[in-house]
Amino acid sequence: MKKIDISQFCVLSAPFLHHTLEYGLDAIAANGFTHVELWGASPHYCLDDYDAAGRKRRIQEINAMLAARGLHMPVFYPEQVRQYPINIASPNRTIREKSLGIMRQYMQDAVAFGAGTMMLAPGWAFVDSFCEDDVKRAQEAVCLLAEEAKPLGLQLAMEELDATSTLLVQDMEALAGFVGTSGVGACMDVPLATTRGGSVGAYYSTFGSLAHVHLCGYGKDGYMPLGTGELDVAAILAQLMEKGYTGKISLSLWGAIYYPDPDAALRACRIWLENCALVAV
Repeated sequence: MKKIDISQFCVLSAPFLHHTLEYGLDAIAANGFTHVELWGASPHYCLDDYDAAGRKRRIQEINAMLAARGLHMPVFYPEQVRQYPINIASPNRTIREKSLGIMRQYMQDAVAFGAGTMMLAPGWAFVDSFCEDDVKRAQEAVCLLAEEAKPLGLQLAMEELDATSTLLVQDMEALAGFVGTSGVGACMDVPLATTRGGSVGAYYSTFGSLAHVHLCGYGKDGYMPLGTGELDVAAILAQLMEKGYTGKISLSLWGAIYYPDPDAALRACRIWLENCALVAV
């Protein structure tokens, strides 16, 4: 029986936000993973924390930390909505242009990290005045960045997001308005997509392929370790195998609940994968 190799699994660094990056990378390597999806947020890595020389130096430091642990970074996910004043869909031209400039720098950083894929958010709109113009501005900004990513050899990817992040991409239909003609790839955030009635099959029917996958358990506590909650993770993996998906699958343990002890949740994920008949460890 064909299996998903453990090397396809990646670990999102977000749960380690309240630990040093060194600690997080040690934990990821100690649990037998070789790939990291770096969440680009302070204090681990954020443009606002450095001048030009400091930014270059920090990238070199992170690359050295990865190499020392036998880790690679196939995906870079710079924080764009929840904490920082970045909004590529802003009706304010100054904010929009500044935000585009920041994302261009992050695209350069993704290349410097050796990441072939960078996650992109569409910006956000005000709840009380959300309109079609917001969508149009966001789509124009995404298309512009996607064109600029091509000569860099960088794949931009977008996913469904929750209402605390944006109103612009809250379901597969809205995501389809950004993916495809722009050259941006579709990322399936499995918990969000499935709770909204989506499926692996529907994603493939709509987009033809997937650029990336975010996966974890899901239930009353939100994003949960694999094998906990109500989501049938094994069935999702079987569907991805059936579609011939060969890209990375990031374990995405979002949420402050994991900040005190991210190791426990990551270890639970590793144990589940080791016991899953669909995974070759």
